[in-house]
Amino acid sequence: MKWNKEERERSADLNKQERAHAEIVHEEPFAEDQALIAQLLQGFEQMELAIRQPEPPPLHELERFVAVEKRKLRRRAGLEVALFLIMALAIIGGNMLLASMNIVVFAVIQGLVFVGAIAFAFRFFYRSKKKVKSGHA
Repeated sequence: MKWNKEERERSADLNKQERAHAEIVHEEPFAEDQALIAQLLQGFEQMELAIRQPEPPPLHELERFVAVEKRKLRRRAGLEVALFLIMALAIIGGNMLLASMNIVVFAVIQGLVFVGAIAFAFRFFYRSKKKVKSGHA
């Protein structure tokens, strides 16, 4: 019993010493942290002064840029319309030629194209519904 009492007193003394040391150690980093924070804030202020704020470009440059982009878009749209018309005329002309030469072949080709379009539409809509259900849209 006596031994346990001595052991408890010794551990109590050690605990008191550890607490006192922890308080001292805790106060030192706090002061160091404050100094580091002050240095960081000073560094941030110097960075703000060194980095200049970008100025927006002049209005005439923006207007010129928009005009150039509009011209590009108009030119591209014109090319797409021309390509569409050429393809449409080729397909319609080919179908008219085929219809005038052999009506049976024309009907078979038209039927195959129709069935293919329907199959493609069903496949497309089936896949889009499947993606929505799985959540990976």
